[in-house]
Amino acid sequence: MGEMLTIIAVTAVAFIGTNLDNLILLVTLHNRYEKRVAMVTAGYFAAMLLIGSISFVLGEVGELIPIAYLGLLGVIPIIIGIIAIAQLLEKKPEAELASIAIANQGHTIFVSVLMTQLSNGTDTIITFSALLADSSDASDYLIAPTFLAMVCVFAWVAFYSLEHRAFSNLLKRYGKYLAPFILILVGVYILANTVTDLMPA
Repeated sequence: MGEMLTIIAVTAVAFIGTNLDNLILLVTLHNRYEKRVAMVTAGYFAAMLLIGSISFVLGEVGELIPIAYLGLLGVIPIIIGIIAIAQLLEKKPEAELASIAIANQGHTIFVSVLMTQLSNGTDTIITFSALLADSSDASDYLIAPTFLAMVCVFAWVAFYSLEHRAFSNLLKRYGKYLAPFILILVGVYILANTVTDLMPA
């Protein structure tokens, strides 16, 4: 039971670390298109399902790597986290949030949300591909539903922000500072000899 909870917790933490920027983007879109919440949410779900599917396929391919080297995949999220910290120190403007301009039509909003979330999901694909490749098949059956549950949680949080602007402002202000450190922790977890490697198939 403890092993299962550990896997679920690591998956949730990995999702938060790689998707805080996507959540901020989703909150921004919800606030801008309050009358098109369904289309924004649908675009988000479609993008995250694609990201999850791509991660799963790459994770399966990654399992072909010899076991002795699988843990080294943890270096990838660590590098992503370090790069993100460097970008924060340089105080680079978040152009993707400032330059969102979408026509106020249902299908256009859906496609635009889908594309912006996909373009912002590279770190999610890389991190979850490494996590899935490094874990056993039994662990994968826990990682996938936890990933989907976190998608639902983030969609609810974005919807919640519509009625609680102070919360959305807090998220936008501080969320970007947490993500890099969470990614580094996930990378360290993958590098370690963890229960996801040892859990029987």
